[in-house]
Amino acid sequence: MRVRSPLASTGAVATAAAVTTLTVLGAALLTGCAGDPGITPPKTNVSFKPVPTATAPSPSSTGPADPGPAVIRWYGTGGEKLLHELIFAARGAQAEHKAGKIVIDLGPLSSRLEEARGYTVAYIPDQKTHDTWTKAREHLASGTATVLNSSGLGVSPADKDKAAEASDIGWAEISEGIQGLKETDDRLRALGCMPTKDPWK
Repeated sequence: MRVRSPLASTGAVATAAAVTTLTVLGAALLTGCAGDPGITPPKTNVSFKPVPTATAPSPSSTGPADPGPAVIRWYGTGGEKLLHELIFAARGAQAEHKAGKIVIDLGPLSSRLEEARGYTVAYIPDQKTHDTWTKAREHLASGTATVLNSSGLGVSPADKDKAAEASDIGWAEISEGIQGLKETDDRLRALGCMPTKDPWK
């Protein structure tokens, strides 16, 4: 799947878009308790004072459990490969664009996005990390679709101007997606996921 710069050609190129889906899992647990039936004190001359019962200490709000182990499992069961291949594909396409290449192959990036969309354990078990991961894929998918669509214009000078503007918007989206992948990688490392190879070098 190759695209031609809208400023360099008037040919139309097939368009494609990668769609991301977001699966978020959640659960709520409702608990209740019933009190003991009331006790009627015996009728005596002595005033009855019930002995105060000890109340259970309220649980301290320590926040959620450490997500590190679950995230590391996600990382080690395919998450690292998925993330790194998407980083390599996105940065490769961006490098070709910055180098001013007339024809850029967006096939690898589209394929990696499709793999990420269909990944059976795509949910990263840490909400903030998963949010950056999801946003990054959304930006990459939107940017890729915009660049592909813009490459099919350029029939007239007016169309060429519109195509160039759309292409710039698409590449800006792809750059935003790459930044989101960097934020995701940084959060994963902070949670204990050390890459076998640095994808940014």
